[in-house]
Amino acid sequence: MELRVVRTPGQHDRVYVRLDDGQERSWSFPSYGPMLPHDLVHLLVEVSFGLEDGFWGRVAAGLDPAQINAEAKRVGGKEKYAGFGQDRAELILAEGYAGLPWSAPDLDDDTLYATLGENLRRMGQPTPPFDAARFAAARRALDDARSLWASLNPRGGTLSTTVSTKPLRVGALRLTPR
Repeated sequence: MELRVVRTPGQHDRVYVRLDDGQERSWSFPSYGPMLPHDLVHLLVEVSFGLEDGFWGRVAAGLDPAQINAEAKRVGGKEKYAGFGQDRAELILAEGYAGLPWSAPDLDDDTLYATLGENLRRMGQPTPPFDAARFAAARRALDDARSLWASLNPRGGTLSTTVSTKPLRVGALRLTPR
């Protein structure tokens, strides 16, 4: 699948996806300015931790986050994200990794792992074993992407890549400033 994340200062940022079968998906989200978009963080941690059934694995399988979010707003309640499927354990794990404060320079991997465990316990999910190599890979990928994203000029631009699934892999991140 092809992925483009578009930074538009002063507006919502957007994601554009072309699936391998030619279908297209897109959605917007609040801008974090020079900070990485949450959905891009998801991609990088899912690749780093080998999560093929997280958010991006489900997008690659054809789910449409824009439709699911619209339905969630309409329905509300505990099961508002049922559109992501019945078994959401790996999606919750991916959310746990994506929600960690990766850019906090004073937090080491042990502290991040402890935070992951606390968050997953609150969501009723088990904590996977600690894997130092995967944490290091996630930090490198996020640091590299953060530098690229922040380098987009003040008018914005696009970060694009290709993503393969099974196994989930991300190609080189390419920037196109506006």
